[in-house]
Amino acid sequence: MKLVSTLTAMTAALAALPAFAADFTLTYASPYTEAHPYGAADAEWIARIEEQTGGRVEITPYWGRSLITSREGVDELAAGVADMAYIAPIYARSGYDMNRLVPGMFYGYTEPKDVLDVYMKLWDEYPVFAEELGDVKVLGYNVGTPMHLLLREKPVESLEDLKGLRIRSAVDFIGPLAAYGAEGVTMPMTETYPALEKGVVDGVIAPYEALKSLSFAEVVGFYSELPHSRGAYPSRGINTAAWDKLPEDIQQVLMDNVEWLSLRTLELAQEAEDAGRAYGEEKGVVFNDVSDEMKTEYSTKFAPAMEEVAGKLDAEGKPGTEVLKAIRAAHGDAM
Repeated sequence: MKLVSTLTAMTAALAALPAFAADFTLTYASPYTEAHPYGAADAEWIARIEEQTGGRVEITPYWGRSLITSREGVDELAAGVADMAYIAPIYARSGYDMNRLVPGMFYGYTEPKDVLDVYMKLWDEYPVFAEELGDVKVLGYNVGTPMHLLLREKPVESLEDLKGLRIRSAVDFIGPLAAYGAEGVTMPMTETYPALEKGVVDGVIAPYEALKSLSFAEVVGFYSELPHSRGAYPSRGINTAAWDKLPEDIQQVLMDNVEWLSLRTLELAQEAEDAGRAYGEEKGVVFNDVSDEMKTEYSTKFAPAMEEVAGKLDAEGKPGTEVLKAIRAAHGDAM
């Protein structure tokens, strides 16, 4: 009887063990939750990597800033806080100047896929982007969907309509707003809802998805589709110590999925945009497009600041002006 009990216990213990152990266990950290479009793309990517490596790789995710932050993500990943992580050098306070500043050069672009295509080509052509990240190897890229004007009282149908408005804005957009008599106000996005509700600001520059995710549809009446483009940036990486431990075939699987992860992230982000617009329509937000001429004229106001940025990069020995010219040429602009 004792032998039977022992065998039963051993059988139960063996059944509780995994069918196999992965050859390589990696950690992945993200400041986003799995429910966020970026986290959802990551979860699909993790499952895809595990499947395509035949179970030889196992990736354990840590969501929601439990291991890593947005602003210091590159440094944290390089230091080994996790083996792989979501990174955003565009949010760094300093350093990574090409990666941090070049995204602003995509002003006037209206199609995120075009931005992503141009940016990934630049990454292939200019090693400085990768060199800036040091001990981090890039596994994926993000591209932002365009932001527009969300307004409390009335739409913007001409650039003259901007005069006198106070708009919550990222720093990059303050100059173009000022050129048409609007005041750009910087404040945390988390403080923007009450500021709109109380009339402290007349509007905010944000994407469609913010109508739902930040409930802006409750405090704005109009959404004017004057594009404020967002560039691309490296968004997922692996630290080189973890990378060097992987055999070439697994490294190749990761590299073969760089484009897939980048495009899937954009697809899910666009789904969130569509859901945000639909929510806005349900809440009665009025949408209006603006003319191509208005979009073109407005985008020219970004040029002086970006030429100055390019010059500063040149002074660091980096190809700022050269990259700016390539981005503008791909958009059809002459410099």
